[in-house]
Amino acid sequence: MLFILVMDVLGHMVAKAAADVLLQPLSSRALQHRISLYADDVVLFLRPEATDIAVIMNILQLFGDASGLKTNLQKSNVLPIRCGHTELALVQELLPCALMDFPCKYLGLPLSLKKLTKEQIQPTIDRIADRLPGWKADLMTRAGRRIQVQFVLTAMLIYLAMAVDFPPWAIKVVDKLRRSFLWRGRKDARGGHCLVAWGKVTRPLELGGLGISDLKHLCWALRMRWVWLKKTDPHRPWAALPIQIPGQVYAFFSIAVISEVGNGNHTLFWTDRWIHGQCIADLAPRLLEAIPKRRVKQRTVHEALNGRSWVLDIKGARTVGVIVDFLHLWELLYNFELEPDVEDVHIWRFSASGKYSAKSAYEGFFQGSTEFGPYERIWRTWAPPKCRFFLWLVAHNRCWTADRLACRGLPHPVQCPLCDQEDETINHLLVSCVFARQFWYLLLRQVGLHSLSPQPSDSSFDIWWEKAIRATSGLMQKGLNSLIVLGAWTLWNHRNRCVFYGITPNLGRALSLAGVERRLWSVAGAKGLSSLTAPLFGS
Repeated sequence: MLFILVMDVLGHMVAKAAADVLLQPLSSRALQHRISLYADDVVLFLRPEATDIAVIMNILQLFGDASGLKTNLQKSNVLPIRCGHTELALVQELLPCALMDFPCKYLGLPLSLKKLTKEQIQPTIDRIADRLPGWKADLMTRAGRRIQVQFVLTAMLIYLAMAVDFPPWAIKVVDKLRRSFLWRGRKDARGGHCLVAWGKVTRPLELGGLGISDLKHLCWALRMRWVWLKKTDPHRPWAALPIQIPGQVYAFFSIAVISEVGNGNHTLFWTDRWIHGQCIADLAPRLLEAIPKRRVKQRTVHEALNGRSWVLDIKGARTVGVIVDFLHLWELLYNFELEPDVEDVHIWRFSASGKYSAKSAYEGFFQGSTEFGPYERIWRTWAPPKCRFFLWLVAHNRCWTADRLACRGLPHPVQCPLCDQEDETINHLLVSCVFARQFWYLLLRQVGLHSLSPQPSDSSFDIWWEKAIRATSGLMQKGLNSLIVLGAWTLWNHRNRCVFYGITPNLGRALSLAGVERRLWSVAGAKGLSSLTAPLFGS
């Protein structure tokens, strides 16, 4: 551990010293001829020139003399990047390091000058697929598999996705693995096994999904970190390097960041949102079309306002629309003054602190989406995860009741297995069925809330559930919510026993099972449920 720590300290010191001595904005020559020298977890990029190599060696020697921590060059490696035979001979003469091929892997990340190939990304996908067989998915509930998908399979990609632009084909392959494991517990699943569309599954819980991250948006949110750092800390050594970021990320970033101008050195005049939270594209779109693209990307506020030089950027045709926008912008900027001693401040709109975070960036992609009505009742109540997962399927009408089986041409009960009177749907089974109404009345009567039981006019389980919850408050509301989840789960299990095991519907047996479950839930920590003062059925 000490060696790794020393390499970390060494890396920071060398990077700082080398930035002052060697590193300059990259030119085409620098991109064509580079070598990388790395030892353990430190990587240095330098030109294959005797002077540069000598300076780096002197820095390492000075650090070793001052601290007593020597760098073992014999255990380091040199990876030439587009170097000719002359450069390689020079490097081998000056550096006693082993020679390795480039592209390579560094800290588990594939490094390459070009777009990553399938061969370089496939090992990551294989590692994800290799996880599945050892998890014994047949012994796990769907709710348990959901946890594995989100916090293991998805998390395995975060490190790579933060540094590498993950290609669409790889996202599609990983999504197939995640989807198949969630619904079937295997590597492959057909459409019939997937009860809910994957695009809906990968939405946040409050928007009707399962909270499993959407990989495309997650990759965008993680990659946005580099744009934010480049904007807020332009003095970093790598800030002058081009960053491969999808266009959608830049478009979102331009909306998410508002700039407060001080000296104007780090705010772009034409594209950043610095005029009352708006950019010139919003205030003067026709004028912006008359500006050369190079000027749009490079002109800072300081440069533009110095001597009104932004006026000289206008090169296109002076149409009436351009003149109108020009006069409007001139009026907005007429009394604007820079503060030379104050740095520009960039504010991230989607977090309370004003600082970027991957979480706030990811959530920002869902801004304006319709909220999921039963979210609080399903996910904010005390109940086992498998029961909440079932209620989520109920809310989306994705349970295998007779109506859905009939649509797929699959064998199904002709009538409701519990009442044998009407066609079976999930709403009929949970709230309209005569058996279900009797069950709810007797279950709620045990806690003195039988007046809230479903009435003959109630045909939607979700509407009745919401109405019953609104009639209570406080701890009693929490207890009733858990009790309704418990009751719906009991009805579903009783129905399945009737269908698959051929037992006769029995109201007393269903209530007895509900009483046992209620006692277990109370012991397990359902405070709201245990606060209902009536005695437990069957206790």
